[in-house]
Amino acid sequence: MSFYELDRPAAPAPGIADRLGAFVAGGFASVRNAGRSAMHSLAYARMMQVMHAMDDETLARIGITRAQIPAHVDRCLNRAPSI
Repeated sequence: MSFYELDRPAAPAPGIADRLGAFVAGGFASVRNAGRSAMHSLAYARMMQVMHAMDDETLARIGITRAQIPAHVDRCLNRAPSI
């Protein structure tokens, strides 16, 4: 190490604006992810409720049995949007 590297001043600490900006950016991402997760959970619960309320004849027309409902709901909700 050279003398300059040992004696150079430390980098300035980030200001309040830098810290606040980083906090807000990280906060929005976590809120967005929490909202997405909550909406997915609600959609999963509602679809499970609807599918379990169907009679066996309707399920047969769809092509699934009662035992296949959770896998079918998961497949439907995790499919990429077809827009």
